[in-house]
Amino acid sequence: MVIGHGPALSTPEYFDVAECLARRITEQEAAHTLDEPEDPPDDSEDPDPLPFWINPTPSTSFYPLSPAPPPPRRMYDGPPTEMDYKKEGSKRRRARKRAEEQERNGIPGVKAIHLKRQKQALGATIQVNIDVNDLPRTKPAWIGKRNPQDDHTFEDGMGGRIYTEGEIRELTGEDGMRYINWLGVLSIPIIDAHGRIIAVLGGTPRDVEGWRAITDRAATLMETKATRLRHTEDQLHHRRAQEPYPSVDRGPSYGGGQTEPLLFRIFAPMLFLYYQMQMELLRSWNPSMVWNVVFTVFAACTFNFGPHALTVPHLDFGNLAWGWCVITAPGRFNPDRGGHLILWDLKLVIRFPPGSTILIPSAIIRHSNSPIAADEFRCSFVQEEKRERMEESKTRWEKGVAMYSTIDSLRT
Repeated sequence: MVIGHGPALSTPEYFDVAECLARRITEQEAAHTLDEPEDPPDDSEDPDPLPFWINPTPSTSFYPLSPAPPPPRRMYDGPPTEMDYKKEGSKRRRARKRAEEQERNGIPGVKAIHLKRQKQALGATIQVNIDVNDLPRTKPAWIGKRNPQDDHTFEDGMGGRIYTEGEIRELTGEDGMRYINWLGVLSIPIIDAHGRIIAVLGGTPRDVEGWRAITDRAATLMETKATRLRHTEDQLHHRRAQEPYPSVDRGPSYGGGQTEPLLFRIFAPMLFLYYQMQMELLRSWNPSMVWNVVFTVFAACTFNFGPHALTVPHLDFGNLAWGWCVITAPGRFNPDRGGHLILWDLKLVIRFPPGSTILIPSAIIRHSNSPIAADEFRCSFVQEEKRERMEESKTRWEKGVAMYSTIDSLRT
């Protein structure tokens, strides 16, 4: 796999996600552009607010935490034989060995093969080295900032336009942008100056053909349903899109009214546990809530129906500032010609094949897509964590960044 091309960059500093997040918080406060309301809504009839930080004990289960039924006991034709006892003993020893391996690695409930693949991925990281002083000066506290990030200013916080294939070539050759020629299969972490994993090119499951059949089916369903979808004008003409396409949000969020990712769990276990704990608390607070997907730690998701689900440079300011969102983009398009994911603050242009998955902190890193051909189709499914109740911003970003894993912590 080729990870970029051309001479190595030699800018003064590496990108530091902690400094990025701190700048966004400080500068948004200074500009009085916080998106959270000055006064919290009246929750006098509600229970106490959910705590920001809980030091959770690792749980071996995913949300929801409904107990699994015990496996059916074997019905013997006669008394158990010596071979039966040996098989049962072997199963117990394997289970004990798995539990010991998981305890040593600090990520309960994850199979050894997945941890092995995690270790392999840590050997092929992408380190971003841009001058942090050139980063956009915005500030999300709990959430991202609405202010535009490009040439033009719009009230809804959008700015800029979609960049063409020729412009991407120009950016990669002249403006210090790095092209990542990712095949879309293997996992590759993106790390900052301090070795923090701030994003992951997730790839696909090992059963590539089976996964392709699933994502192709999803793309077909979204393509056929889009023409019959009843949507509002706001769902069609939204701030992320250059040209109108239906975008439908689902799931609970604070103030906006709006498949368990193993990648998330193995590359950011503390952040994963935080998401899991918040979902458990939310479920306890309101057991009647209906969730989008069973066995997920993401409270919300967005369906971008296409046919050309392409975005302009933007921040997902309604998402948890340090949280990750999971982007999967099914469709029929040539990833060498279009559909690239552009991470502007990291100066990366990433080849993003159909059906692959990428995890990014979408509230603090500007991102967009390159166009696809007129006869091609691209949709996307995004899982995300929406903003939460307010907390003192002095320590908010420190606690958030502390949830990121480092390369060294996962290698040990």
